[in-house]
Amino acid sequence: MNMSEHERMRDLMGLASAGALEMNEERELMTHVAGCADCAAELDRWRELGSAMRRLPTPQAPARMVERTRAAMMALALGRIEQRASRRAMAWLILLAWTTTLASWPILRMVSSGAASWLDVSFVHTWYVLIAWTLVSWIAAMGAAVVLGLRHRQERGLA
Repeated sequence: MNMSEHERMRDLMGLASAGALEMNEERELMTHVAGCADCAAELDRWRELGSAMRRLPTPQAPARMVERTRAAMMALALGRIEQRASRRAMAWLILLAWTTTLASWPILRMVSSGAASWLDVSFVHTWYVLIAWTLVSWIAAMGAAVVLGLRHRQERGLA
């Protein structure tokens, strides 16, 4: 057997002692160990080491540290839920603002045309107010979108 194949078998021994080999690798290693006394002795040492490691007590984290970690994880999870809810609420508010602004145009048109014919009054200044209202609503929605975007970037640590 060439040296690289022999070295490969020695590399598998640590995994074999942990029970982490696939079936074909295990068979190949056992075939090699059956014909090589040095590797058989080394595999025995690896198995003794693995057995001794399994007998060691598992370290336990202090209860206070576990509780602090759990509380921090819960706070992080609740914070993420709150962030998602805030974004969703802001998106709905922006949508509502745009919808009411756009819906107000035909309603005002219908109301102003009817009122103008009844009262024989001109509603030209009303159209200016409506245009100003639309612009202010759009600017407010844009400002909210910008604030949301900046806040989102800060939360992700990009800003």
